[in-house]
Amino acid sequence: MIENNKTKLPISAVMVIYNEEKVLERAIKSFCGLVDEIIIVHDGKCADKSLEIARKYTDKIFEREHAGVSERHRPFAYQLARNDWVLHLDADEYLSPELKSKLEDLISGDAGIYEISWSTFHNQKHHFWFYKRALFKKSQAYFIGVAHEAAEPLSKMVKIQKTKCALLHEPLHDSLSFSVFRNKWKKLGRIQARQMLEDFSTIPKWNCPLKNWEPHRRVRIKHPILAGMVAMPAFHAFHCLKNFLKHRNPYILKAGFFAFLYHIHLYYFLNKYRKDAKT
Repeated sequence: MIENNKTKLPISAVMVIYNEEKVLERAIKSFCGLVDEIIIVHDGKCADKSLEIARKYTDKIFEREHAGVSERHRPFAYQLARNDWVLHLDADEYLSPELKSKLEDLISGDAGIYEISWSTFHNQKHHFWFYKRALFKKSQAYFIGVAHEAAEPLSKMVKIQKTKCALLHEPLHDSLSFSVFRNKWKKLGRIQARQMLEDFSTIPKWNCPLKNWEPHRRVRIKHPILAGMVAMPAFHAFHCLKNFLKHRNPYILKAGFFAFLYHIHLYYFLNKYRKDAKT
């Protein structure tokens, strides 16, 4: 295991991976000299050299039953973290030089959750519109292990702050393509729909104070056609159009279009699985 004797920040870096040998080391190298703990969870049995690469940087490596989405394993990983600050990355992400240089300042601030500028990789370029809650305090956040969930504040007193320091998302494919939507996002939509219909008490959670989904989530689950297939795509279309008119960047229209498609797909299957469960 590679050792670095420099004083490191009290941050636990957490990654949930799935056969990521082609990109994993790039991600780890972007933060391994900064954090004093690295935890890596593999979604199912590893079939490539990912764990061999990971062992160069940490001995805190875990293989768990395959779930198909990383969020299912995050409560387990967060529970293991010894530090209050958690930095969560996917294997196809890495810290920008600016984010690395500002990391100490961020954890010294008064925010409990940071929404970090997160790129979409399209046409071999990084485009910025979205933010990701990739840095947070364990003592001020909770997490529900369902696809596309993020760290949530434990109370209204928790400060959530945006930062323009970038977390670079650079997969081996173009994020905004019909082939990726067909082969990846449609599958994730079906998984998310099934997970949203599970008994809330059985869903893996970490630090969660809730006994059930929030009211607005329950409405979408109960009325997936009106509150899901109609309202959610309409909201994303409006948000996308407003931002396009402000920035005049065609990328925003394309990103908004795929978000629109995803939510139609998600709530179509949520409605289907609800009907199937009743028969």
